Amino acid sequence: MTQKIINNTLVDNRTKDNYIFISDIHGNLETLDLIRQAKRDFPAAQLVTGGDYIDGRDHVKEVLDFLIEQKSEGAIILLGNHELMMLNYANECEHQDGIWFYNGGRKSLEQMVGQDASSKELRMSKYYRFLKTCLIMYETPKLVFVHGGVRPDERYNDPTSYNSVDHGFTIDYDFYRLWARESYWYSDTLNKTIAHNKTNKTIITGHTPTYALEGIYDDGRIMKKTAPDDCIVRKMQYPGEAARIFTDGGSHSDPLIYPHNDGNVVVLSGNGDIVKIYNWKNQQGTDFQ
Repeated sequence: MTQKIINNTLVDNRTKDNYIFISDIHGNLETLDLIRQAKRDFPAAQLVTGGDYIDGRDHVKEVLDFLIEQKSEGAIILLGNHELMMLNYANECEHQDGIWFYNGGRKSLEQMVGQDASSKELRMSKYYRFLKTCLIMYETPKLVFVHGGVRPDERYNDPTSYNSVDHGFTIDYDFYRLWARESYWYSDTLNKTIAHNKTNKTIITGHTPTYALEGIYDDGRIMKKTAPDDCIVRKMQYPGEAARIFTDGGSHSDPLIYPHNDGNVVVLSGNGDIVKIYNWKNQQGTDFQ
């Protein structure tokens, strides 16, 4: 068997020549054109999507319809924290009252089901049924695709090593993978010391608009923030280690203020090298140097 599901992870012992990755579409219609272009250029590549398809811009329904079609053709569709919030709302078990609506859920609910739709009506929709079946992580011999991150050490895929409590919330393996930010980036969050990647695998994530990434490597290098409208693909990497690649192009930002945060569609080799990037500046793709 080449694939198996363990702990909400699709584990694949095959390595494909190329992978197309996109995360954090957030209802942005323009992002779909970037995906289509990448698929035309790399027709044999495995499409992997990293979550957060809802909550943001005006085309949540169209984005989900597109992803349903892509999954039927073999795409691997992963969950993001926004989908988790939606599922918790639909199942009437939100971990905070109103957290989904606070993060844009009311607009998504209207687009998917209709204005003032109930949680029961959402549960009856094809979008709920589709997202309920999605896994959290996809792992190959050289790559890990996940929305938020995994702890970048040798026990990254051991659920028993994650259980902790933070501000009254249980941080388990699934929660960490969907929500992690600073705890994934840093070995020392107070001093923003960038962590080493000891997993021996390239980790590809979305979740945080890349302009916000900053920190200090323990070899003295400094990673600085970029402008909020310049959410380029960024890496955290120490010499001799696999990279952590961040791709969130900022589609959850205000479209009136940041109209061109359309996302980053990234093509990777089976070894985790970035081959090409598609975004609003380079809609035909740019070879990565």
